[in-house]
Amino acid sequence: MRLSRLPLYALRASVCASAVLPAALSAQNGAGKPAVRALTKPDVEFEESFTQINGIRELGDGRVIVSDSREKVVRLVDFGSGEMTQIGREGSGPNEFAMPMALLAVPGDTTLIYDPLNQRFLIVDPKGKPAGTFSLVQDAVGRPGGGTFRGIGGRPKGVDRQGRLYFLASNLIIGPDGQPSRADSAPVTRYDRARKKTDTVAFIQMAQMNVTFPGGRPRPSENAPTRITVAATTSPFQTQDDWVVAPDGRIAVVRGETYRVDWIAPNGARTTGPAVPYEKIRITDADKKAWKEARSRTGTSIQTRVGGAGGGQTQTQAVNPRDIPDPTDWPEFKPPFVGNAATIAPDGTVWVLRTQPAGAKGMLYDIFDGRGQLVGRATLPERTRLVGFGKGVAYTVRVDEDDLQYLQRYKL
Repeated sequence: MRLSRLPLYALRASVCASAVLPAALSAQNGAGKPAVRALTKPDVEFEESFTQINGIRELGDGRVIVSDSREKVVRLVDFGSGEMTQIGREGSGPNEFAMPMALLAVPGDTTLIYDPLNQRFLIVDPKGKPAGTFSLVQDAVGRPGGGTFRGIGGRPKGVDRQGRLYFLASNLIIGPDGQPSRADSAPVTRYDRARKKTDTVAFIQMAQMNVTFPGGRPRPSENAPTRITVAATTSPFQTQDDWVVAPDGRIAVVRGETYRVDWIAPNGARTTGPAVPYEKIRITDADKKAWKEARSRTGTSIQTRVGGAGGGQTQTQAVNPRDIPDPTDWPEFKPPFVGNAATIAPDGTVWVLRTQPAGAKGMLYDIFDGRGQLVGRATLPERTRLVGFGKGVAYTVRVDEDDLQYLQRYKL
């Protein structure tokens, strides 16, 4: 397999390196604003295409585990040799997964693949081989015999160097009678697998959900239905928070209402970053069209099936976004960012993907340090997005005219 090798254009000053990023990107221009660095050409692009890259994890030897949620495959990519091999396969048996939705880099070069359809994790050993599964439904997020059940516990979004997993619970709450309600915020929970202990480390503002009942709305009664099917979607361009986990267990919360980055230390100490002024961008018909087109390309979404009174069990199934009605309620302005905008670099800086006017060329990222200070900005080419970092490198995904995706690597 051949790799596309592209020239490197002064990336040393353009990308985030742990020793130089704050100094390189904190330089102010004449207007007193952080300097913008353009990331133009990666040094290498993997030739084989993907359909929907939703997670990457770099191993110690430089190989990269890549998950593709639309194709439902996980592959091991070797930029050095150009080889690519498959990890596991689709299914519900040993060493199989039904929907790879997140990759978590636990210590020792072990990787966890989050599989919500099977309600478990697939373990991948340091050699890139499947090594069993485990589930947290009962000991971490399941509440057998309880009254109120708060979804499935949310998608895991991070792990620290101690191997503790971090989740965001849903703000959709199913009560004992099967009736749903929505909270304005949701807890970020930390789960210690060794101690089988869960604690809450932060609360973040959530986007409000539009709840529908594909199987019919449940009727309040003393005996709630044994199974309730709930489909929850969010309206576009809602103001909400985002968050990421640093290797040392600190939580960076990117606030949407007042655009800033707050840090929460493992001992609970909090650092509030300064508010960052931003220009409000009015939503146009072109924005609405682009949003609908993007949703139609995202493949499947997850529909949560929640048991009746007493908590019960949960299952999930895939639904096509095109089966979800178009939104009718659009805000007047875009928020500073939308969901899943934040990515953390090895040096602890947080990259936040900003919203821009319709038709803007390229992607714009704000870069914050461990104090919540805006230390710089970076741009990526059009139809290119940041998906993660490795040792001295950044990984991006380029989308071509046929919506095929290509994994790229920038040396730092």
